[in-house]
Amino acid sequence: MGKLIQCGSCIAKEPYHFRLTKTNVYSIEEVCYYIRHNIYMMQEEVFDREFALWLRNELHMDKTADKMEKLINDHHNIKDIVVTICCICDYYDDDEINELIRIIDELDKLPKYARRKYKGDNYLNCQSYEKAIEEYEKIFESDEILQADSGVYGDIFHNMAVAYVNMGEFHKASDYFLQAYEKNNREKSLFQCLSALRMCKDVERFKKVVKDLDISQEKQNEWEKKYTRAMEICSTNRASKQIEKLRILLKNGQVEEYYDKVHGYIIEWKNEYRRQISV
Repeated sequence: MGKLIQCGSCIAKEPYHFRLTKTNVYSIEEVCYYIRHNIYMMQEEVFDREFALWLRNELHMDKTADKMEKLINDHHNIKDIVVTICCICDYYDDDEINELIRIIDELDKLPKYARRKYKGDNYLNCQSYEKAIEEYEKIFESDEILQADSGVYGDIFHNMAVAYVNMGEFHKASDYFLQAYEKNNREKSLFQCLSALRMCKDVERFKKVVKDLDISQEKQNEWEKKYTRAMEICSTNRASKQIEKLRILLKNGQVEEYYDKVHGYIIEWKNEYRRQISV
């Protein structure tokens, strides 16, 4: 059974917002809880001067804010920051804090390119697609990737393609999926490449890829069924239902309501897009 911990610290009137995961916290105990359950995506920039200011103004933890500002100014690593925060209160015992330190140390032992990929993957999982692409591109801008095998290249290209798909850039996505397949030889990357080409209706390139890679008719039929199932699932999501509702309103001549809905949906989609590209 878990232990019951009483949170005795000050509760903030205004929360601190962890932009990467879009999470609000109101107390130092909640910050500690957040760290432990997101330890694999902890990065130095998660805790900036804005965080130190929040500690000072909202939680009235002046001494802790001073320590955080010094750590930030001196460019200390994430382990120092995590230990400082988790030792502030009694939310975690020594064994639990040592476990966090062990995980951070393990991540630090990874090659530089692998740490950067890990960071990009975290952005991707949190739907921060532009940030994910930025991290992946930084890997290829340096010599660090030369340490990796072709499979790692393929994985990075594949994840970049996934980010572009979610941003609606299907042509770019198809290019990266194809590069991924050339490096990792995984059917998943090739299938996604052809699917992206179908999404952007590039029939000629679709046919060229099928011909150049000599994809059998049997495999094409299998992927056709898979693509159809995926499209059926997509047709039931919220955005698809909203678009279908607009079609019905326009068909029924409800023009005023149609434009009211269009305006509302556009605002909603813009806000969602901004959340995806901001951190």
